[in-house]
Amino acid sequence: MSVAHVALVERPLAPTYDETIRELIHELRQPLSSIEAIAYYLEMTLPAGQSQARHYMHRLQQLVERSNEILDQAALDYKKQDGAEPTTSIGVPS
Repeated sequence: MSVAHVALVERPLAPTYDETIRELIHELRQPLSSIEAIAYYLEMTLPAGQSQARHYMHRLQQLVERSNEILDQAALDYKKQDGAEPTTSIGVPS
């Protein structure tokens, strides 16, 4: 048997729980990054005098930041339960 064939045979068909958690966190971060970038762009391009709209864009950025913090904490909590070394959102050991 080739190495590729062995890898395919030994790999489980369904993703592991750990893979599912990582994928879920990744999938949640993608739209958050887009929302944050759009809010920043809109805040920077708003005409003078649009203080209420600027406030909403800034608030949206804060909510995205808080959501990312929640995801970071969830990932750390999961890794602590799993016995793995906790890492930050970019994969660096904490």
